[in-house]
Amino acid sequence: MQQDIISIESSSWNTATDDERTVLDGLLEEGYINETMLPWNSGRPLLIKVYWGASVDEIFALEVL
Repeated sequence: MQQDIISIESSSWNTATDDERTVLDGLLEEGYINETMLPWNSGRPLLIKVYWGASVDEIFALEVL
């Protein structure tokens, strides 16, 4: 199993990339984060630890730091 940390530092929804929006949408829908944790609301980057298998398509777990 491999792991990495993703940092999302966008200053608004409009400045977020498509990939960042996809990740944020998924985290919000699944309840990993709420709106107060978004970088532009909290004033801090959102750090997400991702665990995956042989390829990035095999994500096993996410951990919001």
